[in-house]
Amino acid sequence: MTQLFLNVLLVLAAAALGLRVTSVLVPRIHPWLRLLISLAIGGALTVYVLQVAGQRDVYDLGLGLLVSLSPVGVYDLVKWWYRRTRP
Repeated sequence: MTQLFLNVLLVLAAAALGLRVTSVLVPRIHPWLRLLISLAIGGALTVYVLQVAGQRDVYDLGLGLLVSLSPVGVYDLVKWWYRRTRP
């Protein structure tokens, strides 16, 4: 159960990172495509941060940093959903 919860938090952190990056770099595209691109970019950034933190023997610090982004991920996903449903 703890591993599932941690994975959900990491996905939310990846969504936050990805949506923030694509809002700056990607012009207007279909909202679902933007979400998929955002999750891919955010996932890559998350994996990279965890790998670097593991190499530097501060894995718990990197994990804590990413988990602290999870509430921002919830906010960004709600904002994405709201903008997607607005005409």
